[in-house]
Amino acid sequence: MTTELRPSRAKIKPCLIEVERTDPAALSGRAAQVVAAAVATGLCLLLAFEPLAFGGVEDWAIFILEAGAALLLLVWAAGGLAARHWDILPSPLFPAMLLFAGVVAAQLVLRRTAYWYATWHKALLWAAYGIVFFLITQTFRRTSWLRRLGVFFAIFGFLVAVFAIAQQFAGNGKIYWLVRTQSGGWIYGPYVYHSDYAGLMEMLVPFPLIFAMSALYQQSLRVFFGFAALIMSSTIFLSQSLGGIVAFLAQLGFLALLVVREGRSRRQLLALGVLVILLVALLVALQPSGLVSRLSRLQTPFGEAGGGDRLVIVKDSLKMIRERPLLGWGFGNFAVVYPQFRSFYSNQLVNAAHNDFVQLVVETGLVGGLLMAGFLVLLYRTGLRRIERWRFDPRAAVTLAALMGCTGLLVHGLSDFNLEVPANAAMFFALAALATAGEGYRLTQGE
Repeated sequence: MTTELRPSRAKIKPCLIEVERTDPAALSGRAAQVVAAAVATGLCLLLAFEPLAFGGVEDWAIFILEAGAALLLLVWAAGGLAARHWDILPSPLFPAMLLFAGVVAAQLVLRRTAYWYATWHKALLWAAYGIVFFLITQTFRRTSWLRRLGVFFAIFGFLVAVFAIAQQFAGNGKIYWLVRTQSGGWIYGPYVYHSDYAGLMEMLVPFPLIFAMSALYQQSLRVFFGFAALIMSSTIFLSQSLGGIVAFLAQLGFLALLVVREGRSRRQLLALGVLVILLVALLVALQPSGLVSRLSRLQTPFGEAGGGDRLVIVKDSLKMIRERPLLGWGFGNFAVVYPQFRSFYSNQLVNAAHNDFVQLVVETGLVGGLLMAGFLVLLYRTGLRRIERWRFDPRAAVTLAALMGCTGLLVHGLSDFNLEVPANAAMFFALAALATAGEGYRLTQGE
């Protein structure tokens, strides 16, 4: 008997090799994360570079800020193009910023500017600030990323402060011991002008201070943040910037009021008191020359402290506003037009009004001033709604620190011109973005 052998159906079935298929949605998500990480890293590097480049006041530093912001925007846009969608996170400050850009555009198009090129130059610079604001709003959505950015600001500010102290007590009158001899300025840290350095510290010192007072980190890290806040705040006094000192004290008062309003604030108030005591002790130990006499000038703010000259400039600026009240003299044109209205003789160029608010109204008129006021109202109304649980919520803590930083620079802006310093202006808009990002939008809370 012959037995017919038939191959089983399983044996003659074609062998299928399983090929792993990548989900396009997952691939797109990973690409978006890589792009977001690249943009976030680039923003941190750009915001750190500008203060180190003498405050970003040189033409080459301004070019790097503008080109860097534009490049990061292109990277962000390319990421959205690869993912075939742009998930744009709104901000309550976008309308005011776009309307202000419209005012400047009207000045350029209608030739309502004393010097067209100066307006165009400053418009490009402020466009870079707007890009920084936009990209931070879009990129730092995750709570963990916001937390890391806050820690980055704290560590960066601490390192700059340590460098500034070393340069002050072991310096040779040059920035970095190598460049920029002191000429027509008062160098401190990497800045040509000491008050601009104080403006940077006002914006950065709230981050380690808030982290030290919160319950977000273990005790050892809170001690480090407290030490960083102490060193950073001490350099505001060591720089002998009277406007910076007043602004820092206003920040402490702002924080104290918020803490008292919360209730059960004994530990936080005690922490603030300890900071003040240690700060006084550190300044007494360092004994910086000229600090006591400099502080004594605050008793006559419109006399010896130089406030008298600045008050005259502000009064002259009011005449400029009355001459062109609606759209102003043109963005970036204060230094061009002011000599026609100057009521005193000087062989030096007055390049700013020594009051950021007055200068903005001079250059953009009452329309620009109203938009600025709306920007600030939205900034504080949005930020103050999000800080209730700042001791336990990292997002609220970063919001409070950013809002405090903006407060310091705005108070300082009453007697100085930090918004005319590219590094400080870029940092201010970055903090404004952090204080308002994600309003009315569901954000990712995960790591």
